[in-house]
Amino acid sequence: MSPIRPIGNQVSNYRSTLVSDLKDWRSALSRIEGAYSDNTLRSYRADMATFEKWCAEARRRTLPASPETVAAYVEHEAERFSAATLKRRLAAVSKVHKLLRLTNPVVDEDVTIAMRRAFRRRSARPQQALGLTSELRDRLIAACPNSLTGKRDRAIMALGYDTLCRRSELVALRVEDLSTSTDGSIQVLIRRSKNDPYGNGRLGYVSPESNAFVQDWLGAARIKTGYIFRSVRSESIAESALHPFTINRILKRTACTAGLPPQIVTRLSGHSMRVGAAQDMIVSGLTILPIMQAGGWKSMNVVSRYVENANLSALLEKARAAIRRKDQAG
Repeated sequence: MSPIRPIGNQVSNYRSTLVSDLKDWRSALSRIEGAYSDNTLRSYRADMATFEKWCAEARRRTLPASPETVAAYVEHEAERFSAATLKRRLAAVSKVHKLLRLTNPVVDEDVTIAMRRAFRRRSARPQQALGLTSELRDRLIAACPNSLTGKRDRAIMALGYDTLCRRSELVALRVEDLSTSTDGSIQVLIRRSKNDPYGNGRLGYVSPESNAFVQDWLGAARIKTGYIFRSVRSESIAESALHPFTINRILKRTACTAGLPPQIVTRLSGHSMRVGAAQDMIVSGLTILPIMQAGGWKSMNVVSRYVENANLSALLEKARAAIRRKDQAG
């Protein structure tokens, strides 16, 4: 379908339509605040804004969008973005159309075909975040200075590794979520997660060493209630929680301080602690089910992807040693 090219007075009418569209979809998304996580809403808004901008440049109608428009958008953007990114963006387009009671163009067969082309074109496997295993974690912790910021960053890496928290879960933790059980172990309540939208929560278990880092930070920052991890400005501590993206920057900055090579620094992300802890668990001999419970995973396939880059040679050596011991005992 050829692009719609406004001429004459149609230009001003078209621009008015775009302004109206912009207002409508933003208002529609505001209706679902509280029903979805802040990250999901942020993603919807950003992805819909990207689609709206493309439609304006292509002289196509944003709302309601036709299947031809959405398919053309997929074909155009597939040159630059992964199929997973396109899938996420179409989720935003779909949600807005549903909220405005408009026919959903995303479910049209032309869009499905365009997406299949995008997936086949981008057949390479997505690169997984580098796992922050215990060895790498300890190197980064050792590189943190003994300042307020350094104390906070040590606590972030230690607690993030122990609890297998996503970055959004980690920055949402509060002092009130920490507790000591009757056997002396430290627990933290992870109230809400990506795959737990209704806040049933899960418990994370914290080692004494990690808890010492956390308590050192809380004491130095004089935090007694509220968010555990906050921004530091000189000697001033913010009241609000860190932004999730800050976790990425902290890991990369600390890795640079530790003298790690660029190829490692670039692969570190807010997911690295979660990935690394899962990899260490599989190498230690744990099966998938307890790892799923520890990380709050619902899908075995997802966990399998996380641990596929674990040090399998160490795991195999442990298995061989166990076999040798069994043979000797027999």
